[in-house]
Amino acid sequence: ADQVIVTTGTQQSLELCARLLADHGDTVWVEDPAYWGAAKAFMASGLSIHPVPVDEQGICPDMGDDNYPPRLIYLTPSHQYPTGAVMSLPRRHQLLANARRHGAWVLEDDYDSEYRFSGPPISSLEGLDTDGRVLYMGTFSKVMYPGLKLGYLVVPKPLVEAFKQAHYDLNRPGQMPVQAALAEFIEMGHFASALRRARQNYAERRQCLLEALKPVLSESGQGPSISGAEQGLHLCLRLPAHTNDKALAQRIAQQGLTVRPLSAYCLQRTDLKGLVIGYGYAPLADIRRCGPLLTAAVQRELGTGPA
Repeated sequence: ADQVIVTTGTQQSLELCARLLADHGDTVWVEDPAYWGAAKAFMASGLSIHPVPVDEQGICPDMGDDNYPPRLIYLTPSHQYPTGAVMSLPRRHQLLANARRHGAWVLEDDYDSEYRFSGPPISSLEGLDTDGRVLYMGTFSKVMYPGLKLGYLVVPKPLVEAFKQAHYDLNRPGQMPVQAALAEFIEMGHFASALRRARQNYAERRQCLLEALKPVLSESGQGPSISGAEQGLHLCLRLPAHTNDKALAQRIAQQGLTVRPLSAYCLQRTDLKGLVIGYGYAPLADIRRCGPLLTAAVQRELGTGPA
């Protein structure tokens, strides 16, 4: 508990790390594609972004250019945002070794691990870290609600006092009544109950969306596929590289559905196309109604459905 810094969420956690652990002009390795909020936080702090490609095993540490040695490495290893890839154990060890070699700090954003629907539990990088290089951040927004504005940052012991003092100086303690209420909510067991109910509700929405998307998927493995459905509140529908996913997302929006083009999250890459589909805010009835509309729009784009 002594190593936990309570923040207003992931953005404030990132800003603290950028201010305290790096100097203006330092390099931060960021996944490509990436969570745009992280990239913006680092750029606002004057850091230089170096994109590192992601594949089905997560970030590729050996693709990070040693000509741009990192001061920070930011990643979402348990459920990469936005592709949903899970970082393999060998990759995790490789990344920690690279961080040790460069003297870099690793920022592990575990934004939705509460919702794991299939597969074994995933070890955090922070749990594998033996050098005290990993800072682990999380949020309550996925279980409670985004407006709660509460997150946390677990820092290595040598950094605790510096982070606590900086957090006080920069932000001043806030939302103390909300923090106290949430602490009591957790201690009385209500948080665990709420999480169980939420898991069941989101599992139903997830399954409904997966069923709706089945007609789009390729049996050969060469066409559209889904990644990231094992965990979290979004999945990624991967589409052929020639797809104009931005135009497709706009056409889908005209039907009242909000999806994000995968290419919009890319920092340098041009080979990734798809749709990032969130189901956290959509009631089950809406998914049942809109799922077929989404599927039909994708089929028309690919020329595999009715005109």
